[in-house]
Amino acid sequence: MIKLTLKLCIGLLAVAVMLTRSGWAQRPVAQVNINTDKLLPASKDKLASIQQELEKYVNDFAWSDNKYNYDIPVQVDVFFERAQPTSFEDQYDARFVISNSSDFQSSDKKWRFPYMQGKVFTHAEQFHPLTGLFDYYLYILLGWEYDKKFKLGGTDYYQKAFQVAQLSKFSEFFSTGWKERSEYIDKILSEVRIPLRELGYFFTQAEMRYRVDDRKAAGQYLRVVLLRLNKLSRDDDDVSRFYQLHNLNLARMLSALAMRPELENLIQLDPDNAVTYRQFIDQISE
Repeated sequence: MIKLTLKLCIGLLAVAVMLTRSGWAQRPVAQVNINTDKLLPASKDKLASIQQELEKYVNDFAWSDNKYNYDIPVQVDVFFERAQPTSFEDQYDARFVISNSSDFQSSDKKWRFPYMQGKVFTHAEQFHPLTGLFDYYLYILLGWEYDKKFKLGGTDYYQKAFQVAQLSKFSEFFSTGWKERSEYIDKILSEVRIPLRELGYFFTQAEMRYRVDDRKAAGQYLRVVLLRLNKLSRDDDDVSRFYQLHNLNLARMLSALAMRPELENLIQLDPDNAVTYRQFIDQISE
């Protein structure tokens, strides 16, 4: 009994360490990169401080309760396409790309906002199309992270992203993509997307258990992953991305656990990576 308790404690400690290292984070720490190559020198000069201002906007705000004190490394790339000078403040069109350097990336091409040089960004209830897009995507990123930690655990953060999109309805910039952004959150929160959201949770749990050598639990979670994949369409962009990101690790775990039927099932589900799955099937001892 003492040995079992000790083993359990060691396993739990390993899980805790793994969580810290695996990016299960709750406080976004951003690096913002600005590209102004397409702008005239005068417009570039007006944007001289925006990179530091945006990093401060992200990094100095409590986006979540952060009760586990984990950080998310966030990279944001802003590509300025054009500037439209006005008598008060210039307007800009830009592209936006955000990632967590591992399994999340999203981009947005229909972005327009006003900006005045030296403006200090604040977190207020009033909608601003520049900081509003940062709010929107950071809450989506948090939703993604929390969905992996708890089953459907990201719902509150997806709803916050939806609230940002709703505030845009009262802005003159609503027509610059905000209707579509609101519809995207509706799609994420729909019942149809629940199996996909749960897929990320079960796969992450399988990885956790596998890393601490809890082979029984890892196998159970992997079987649930296969059940979910059998219900999801390979033509769905998010499902396709799941295979792209995880096919190797999925095959490695299934092979190590001698789960041949599940690997054979993956060949049917994901023929693009059939060679990988066959290689790992061959590694299973007869």
